[in-house]
Amino acid sequence: NLDGATVFVGAGTHDIGFDKDQRNGKLTHKIDPESRETQDPKRLRAYWTACFECLKALTICDPACGSGAFLIRAYDAMDAHYKAAVHGLGGAGASPADLSAIEDSIPDLILSSNLYGVDLSREGVEITQLALWIRSARVGKTLMDLSKHIVHGNSLVTDPAVDPHALDWATAFPHVFGKAKAGGFDCVIGNPPWEQIMLHDREFFALTHPAIATAVNAADRDAMIDALPTTNPDLHAAYQVADAKAMAMLKYVREGGDFPLTGKGRTNLYMAFAERAKTLVAPSGMVGLLVPSGIATDDTTKEFFNDLMDRKALVSLYDFENRNKVFQDVDGRFKFSAIVFHGGEGKTEQADFVFFAHDVDEVAESNKQRHIALTAADMKLLNPNTKTCPIFRTRRDATLTRAIYKRVPILIDENRNQGGNPWGITFKQGLFNQTSDAKKFTKPDVLKKNGYVLQGNCWTKGKSVYLPLYEAKMLQAFDHRAASIVIEASNWMRQGQKSETSLVEHANPEFMALPRWWVKQALVDEELPEVREAYVAFKDITSATNERTMIACFLPRVALVNSAPIVLTSSELSHRRAACLLANYNSFVYDFVARQKVGGNHLNFFIVEQLPTLPPDTYADKCPWSKKETLEHWISERVLKLSCTADDMLPLAKACEFKGSEGNGIHKWREADRMQLRAELDAAFAHLYAVTEDDFAYMLSTFPSVPEPFIVATRNAYRDLAVEMTHAR
Repeated sequence: NLDGATVFVGAGTHDIGFDKDQRNGKLTHKIDPESRETQDPKRLRAYWTACFECLKALTICDPACGSGAFLIRAYDAMDAHYKAAVHGLGGAGASPADLSAIEDSIPDLILSSNLYGVDLSREGVEITQLALWIRSARVGKTLMDLSKHIVHGNSLVTDPAVDPHALDWATAFPHVFGKAKAGGFDCVIGNPPWEQIMLHDREFFALTHPAIATAVNAADRDAMIDALPTTNPDLHAAYQVADAKAMAMLKYVREGGDFPLTGKGRTNLYMAFAERAKTLVAPSGMVGLLVPSGIATDDTTKEFFNDLMDRKALVSLYDFENRNKVFQDVDGRFKFSAIVFHGGEGKTEQADFVFFAHDVDEVAESNKQRHIALTAADMKLLNPNTKTCPIFRTRRDATLTRAIYKRVPILIDENRNQGGNPWGITFKQGLFNQTSDAKKFTKPDVLKKNGYVLQGNCWTKGKSVYLPLYEAKMLQAFDHRAASIVIEASNWMRQGQKSETSLVEHANPEFMALPRWWVKQALVDEELPEVREAYVAFKDITSATNERTMIACFLPRVALVNSAPIVLTSSELSHRRAACLLANYNSFVYDFVARQKVGGNHLNFFIVEQLPTLPPDTYADKCPWSKKETLEHWISERVLKLSCTADDMLPLAKACEFKGSEGNGIHKWREADRMQLRAELDAAFAHLYAVTEDDFAYMLSTFPSVPEPFIVATRNAYRDLAVEMTHAR
């Protein structure tokens, strides 16, 4: 639960820092405080006195303290350590009166010497102060003045021109930053905000103007916002103020100089807070934060994470999946991490990682198989372009993935001067942005009213044509007709819901999936000037815990939103060669590795570029299990049988001289046939990646949502190909 995570990050970070000083004290005073043998009482008392003084000197800060949950847990940890020192002093001969006086002073010491917090919300500051007062309250004792320890301010901004609540840390906390040695807190802890630095229209208008918030598409929403100066000038003024404030903050983070590692791209507040913690912590101190797992896996945070790994500053990163609803309003698939790292002086040779935990108990040291040691060298092997972190459930996952990366090159290697992109790959993030390009989208009732006629899934009137606008939810592996889109206008979010294609519809080559919008063909031609018979696209929105993570297919020439990126291979490569790449994308082995890389809900380009992908010349060789044909022909025939099931794929069939079961380029949709074809392709790529039968069986077991008959067919196909390879030698 969240309370457990708070204890882990808040108390655990402090424990690491204090334990180091405690070990040093053992050496300095030449005693063993845990020994049952009689020891020199003077040395023992000097040791525990030094421990007590060490505790008094520790400074702990939460720069986004909110309601004070982390500071309360830090209080509990400090209280336990102080009392342990008091107990030690008692064992060293201190008098009961002295011990009573010392113990009575502990609450005041913690509040006056140890704990610090900042929050942008005045209410949050007041709640934190109240929580600490309640925690430390004693009969007959006056409440401590916390106004100089728990303060109101913007932890990220030091320039009042950007925010009137800008915080000068050295001025606010001179006791911490005014030391003769390098200043800084001994421990920086917390759970900073996880919000992008931008104004979200739907959130802003959710209560003030629900009609805007629930608009079906961005074009309608923008039109209502544009009308606000007339319809609701006060709300429009408030909207402009909020938008200007967000933009000023974003500009400061990107250009102000305080955030050179995280102030880029779509900056999230948690990223900036992580970098702020890095500057607030003392050189010998520790940082412990609860943040989205993207801190280690995302392209926008790669420089920050690389810095931690290169400096050997990272101590541990324990990744949790929100399945137990630690955060009630966050999707259960969302992943967050408890990350601990050193200040400038500390070093950890191998950082300790745990991934996909659901509870704090799962990261216990006794669960050895869950703990994976990784170094900067591992990041370079597994993500050579970005050096970001993979996500392994078990040590076996890590071992298998490392082995594959040593055998198979990545799709695009940016470290090579030549030959780093053998497929000649270029990506297009769809053709149209679902939000910013919404004004280019036309609804079917408008087209029908204007005299257009629906032919297949295109609207035509004379020479004027509107092409269907495909969304990722309409696609599945080797299937561009997986679903149509229907509108659920009552939904605030996700109003476009998929209506899955039936078996009867799939068997009809004339059936075409229908979207919710259409786009002028001329606009598609502008965005995609290169005309091809078919294009490879994949689903950007995904998860490492879905039934499958990488889902790709061939598409005819249609319009696409940004949730379905297009993969363009070199024009010198044939469609059959591109079919081999598509088969590679949809293979279990490839997907197994992809699942070790997706930390959020997007299969970003930088992830796909760094996945181990067979180079195109692989397919020019003779097929290892069918020597009478090339590997390209063996694989592409199966891909075309899976893909060319509809009339709109006839151009692809013709370009590949593919006849299909119907003899005209169409291959009839049969469920059993498709399962066998896919099983053979999956088995083929397992052999091509040199994965043993035992390891392949393990990989398949990590896809628990895939139907069992599919798994059985794939394992059988692996064995069949192994036999055929033996006979073909």
